[in-house]
Amino acid sequence: MKKQTQRVYNAIKADPLASQKALAERLNMTRESVASHIMQLTRQGHILGKGYLLAQQNAYVVIGGANVDINGNSAVTWLANDSNPGFINQSPGGVGRNIAENLARLGEKVHLIAPVGLDQRGDWLIEQTHASGVDIHHVLRHDHLPTGTYLAISNEHGQLQAAIADMRIVDTLEPQRLASKSSLLQSAQSIIVDANLSIDCLDWLSKEYFSAQFIADAVSATKAPKLLPLLNQLTLLKVNQDEARALLQSQQTDPQALAQELLKQGVKSVLLSLGSQGLLFADASGCYQQSCHPTSPVSDTGAGDALLAGYLTACEQFEDISKRLSFALACAAMTLESPHANHPELSVQKVTQWIQSL
Repeated sequence: MKKQTQRVYNAIKADPLASQKALAERLNMTRESVASHIMQLTRQGHILGKGYLLAQQNAYVVIGGANVDINGNSAVTWLANDSNPGFINQSPGGVGRNIAENLARLGEKVHLIAPVGLDQRGDWLIEQTHASGVDIHHVLRHDHLPTGTYLAISNEHGQLQAAIADMRIVDTLEPQRLASKSSLLQSAQSIIVDANLSIDCLDWLSKEYFSAQFIADAVSATKAPKLLPLLNQLTLLKVNQDEARALLQSQQTDPQALAQELLKQGVKSVLLSLGSQGLLFADASGCYQQSCHPTSPVSDTGAGDALLAGYLTACEQFEDISKRLSFALACAAMTLESPHANHPELSVQKVTQWIQSL
């Protein structure tokens, strides 16, 4: 940053509500010069919008789905094609939104870009997301389509049996709407995307220059192939084995071979969920595998989202890869033990205590 631009930035930081005229007088500069420096700061992502909202340092920006989860858990042995007594609850959900909430609960600075309906359910979803610590100023409201809804049914062991996702609203997040958030994206340390996004959005992101590292969640085997335009720009890709096979159009059953093939496609590191068998991490230095922690699952909705958020936070906490994977798996295990898609008490301290209690 040039010296004069730095002076303007420092003045704005000291008084974000100051007018350009006041800044010019304070700095002994012309108003036109101050305006020019402010424009540069906006383009570079140091200023995010009106009122001179300053970019947070080392922040994550998550772009993806946000919806209301309705979860039904059977209280008895699951019977297909029949009515099962159990419990039903509503909670905030959506892969991108869940990752953002988990990151915020783990102490990270995180902004969410996601389309939400202009309806009562959308109001509730935004309130709940904000309460978890996520910056929701860049959530986009849509006045025609309803807020996305995910309906999940799990058996007595918390294992998913069926689900319906009404995520039509995600398709309204078009490149031109993302382009209006360029200042925020430019300011990010990391941009996290999920494969709920449209191919057009993912393609636009792949062609824009942002200094942030890209991280992606494949979401499902059906949606994973949409990440192809971004593969060679990903610092980290989180997938399960079915999603990896769908991305690679492969029948490969060996997890290490799947991870290695993703690395060959340009992904710098892979976080490969092995389900009940644990977690595999692969990068240029090799492959590392960690077993799951013992747990008593209530619902597996959201566990993968907690896994990714936990791993990202663990990268700042630990140098040792086994400790990073253990922390990530603990976040997932705690979420499995919660009836919600996000554990309401997730924190670095709680996760550390949970691991120590094993």
